[in-house]
Amino acid sequence: MDEGLRLHLALCKVAERLAGVMEGARLERRDGYVLMTFPTLPIPSFNGVWPEDDSAAGALRDTITEIEATGIGAGVLARSGKMPAVEEAARVLGLTAAERIPGMVVNAGDLDRPATTELEVVRVETADGFAQALALAAEGFGLPADLLAPLYMLEVTGLDGFDVYLGGARGFRGRSRPRLPAVERNRRIGVSPPRLPRGRELRASHAPRRSLTDFLIAS
Repeated sequence: MDEGLRLHLALCKVAERLAGVMEGARLERRDGYVLMTFPTLPIPSFNGVWPEDDSAAGALRDTITEIEATGIGAGVLARSGKMPAVEEAARVLGLTAAERIPGMVVNAGDLDRPATTELEVVRVETADGFAQALALAAEGFGLPADLLAPLYMLEVTGLDGFDVYLGGARGFRGRSRPRLPAVERNRRIGVSPPRLPRGRELRASHAPRRSLTDFLIAS
């Protein structure tokens, strides 16, 4: 199976679990694509069409219209370079703002030991720790913390297998923590890296570069 497709199927499975606990969420598996809406997360990648292949191109117009009729801005998440018909159909519909989202498929056997012993990784289990994770995610994605807060609700983080870890130089847990609204009842399911200056890249020394794949979100 193509690594990009493997990642797509894994993301669909995660989204399906999220839709089962997040307020007002909807996820439907249709012929050749997945339709999803998350009203509490008004982000194109969480609201729209996730095609499996180019056969979904013909369904885009009606599906996007169906989503937009609910008042939600819609997007299309496609595997870059793998779905030319879907990408063209999205452009015809006026979805011309495109953003590439890198993803990586890694098996346990591909992981190496950390290159530095100064790295400390801890599992987040307290409201204080989740506040740090939320702040880091907001900075990394360049989004307001309130927009990501639904992903920290106990209904989400209580799902089996949804854990969050923070990493940093040893002793980072002793630094001051930010205070954010409603963090006592919110938790984080994942953390993004902080943004790097233009022209630089973040290299993952623990995973093979061959596993890198791109997704294209059009909105």
